[in-house]
Amino acid sequence: MKVQFDKIDALNATLELELERADYESEYKEELKKYKAQAAMKGFRKGKTPMSFIEKMYGKTILADKINRKLQEKLYAYLEDENIDILGDPLPNAGQDQITFDVKELGNYKFKFDLGLSPELEIVGVDETTEYTKHLIDVTDKMIDEEVEAYRKRFGNSVDTDAIIEENDLIKIEAEEKGSGGVLNNGWATAFTVSVSSLTDDIKAEVLKSKIGDSLDFDIFNLEKDKDEAHVRKYLLQVPEEESEREIGKDFTGKISEVKRLEPAEINQELFDKVYGKDVVKSNEEMREKIKQNISGFYAKQSTSLMYRDIMQNLIAKNDMKLPETFLKRWLKETNENVTDDKIEEEFSSFQDNLKWTLIKSKLSKRFGVEVQPEEIRGHLTEKVMQYFQGYGSGIDQSYITDMVNRMAEDKTQLQNAYNEIEADKLFAEIEKKITTEENIVSMDEFKSMVEDANNQYNQQN
Repeated sequence: MKVQFDKIDALNATLELELERADYESEYKEELKKYKAQAAMKGFRKGKTPMSFIEKMYGKTILADKINRKLQEKLYAYLEDENIDILGDPLPNAGQDQITFDVKELGNYKFKFDLGLSPELEIVGVDETTEYTKHLIDVTDKMIDEEVEAYRKRFGNSVDTDAIIEENDLIKIEAEEKGSGGVLNNGWATAFTVSVSSLTDDIKAEVLKSKIGDSLDFDIFNLEKDKDEAHVRKYLLQVPEEESEREIGKDFTGKISEVKRLEPAEINQELFDKVYGKDVVKSNEEMREKIKQNISGFYAKQSTSLMYRDIMQNLIAKNDMKLPETFLKRWLKETNENVTDDKIEEEFSSFQDNLKWTLIKSKLSKRFGVEVQPEEIRGHLTEKVMQYFQGYGSGIDQSYITDMVNRMAEDKTQLQNAYNEIEADKLFAEIEKKITTEENIVSMDEFKSMVEDANNQYNQQN
């Protein structure tokens, strides 16, 4: 193999690679032998087809495949051995000669590529003179009270009541279709349960003054908010499939035959065990402290993410770099089907920022020795599953969690995302050791506003 590397400027180069016959011939002939052994052509026993026939039928395809594979292998091996960092992928040079594969006369093949080179970088902006602010949530008693009530409702019981109906009650209505003279003799009859909170305003106002045994008239197609006809016919009218074409009027009269009310769980050891596991928490004070820690921890992660976003944007701004724009636009066009020049121009600025951050991140990861181990990826996936079931108490079967993690581990996208997240967290943790940070306590409303502003800014850029 012969290679010629020509640097055009700091960001662009060409590479000409000549594959010699000796580079691919043995593999090509071995593949022909495999085809011959498996071939069962008319007039010949299996494996006895003459090599000339095999070469005529399959030779060009096999030769092209072997040369392409060998080309990719040699090309990227050369780039790695010579420490040539490229952006995107090598693209065929406009002056590349048309390649004709001749199985009768194996020879040398020349391939010429255009390369976009990664810029030389010396990252600045990661030292103690750089200051960032980490905004932390002020966890109030009201926030803790709301979480306690949420747990009480989640683990509470549904009980019958004959008291005046309330907003969060469930009511069962036994209803009949009516006309101008009252209930229709052959009208539709049904019974269903609905949440009072789902009712339209006029009906809800009437229901909230009622109790079990009371009657009310209503338009069944306008009983619940934001429900279409299909929902009403299936869940309220409960029309069977064999009567799906039956016409049913909208006017109904109904009797409230049952009222169910959620009775929140008592704040006692039984509730503590359901939420946190047996004997993990043993008092109301411990539960409230646990809730406070959980809220602080949850928003601390968001706060850290906000600061990390500031760090990323600051490093992109401080480490201005030139990129091979013409090459990159061509690469985007050739590697993305149906993308237009206008679309590339529209999104190129965002693409450049993402690429710049990738380069900065790569440099800093090498500087700080950031590595991701397989066991860390599995631990990360397990943590994600556990977070999903947080709040369901200790009743989740561990084998079910293990099965979910195993399925996620078989998904290449999930694995790559986990790797990227772990690498980013490790890198930012190293950066945080080098910079100066100040903590600022803010209210929940202030913090939500900051998150919203950051998300809006991100959406505008992307």
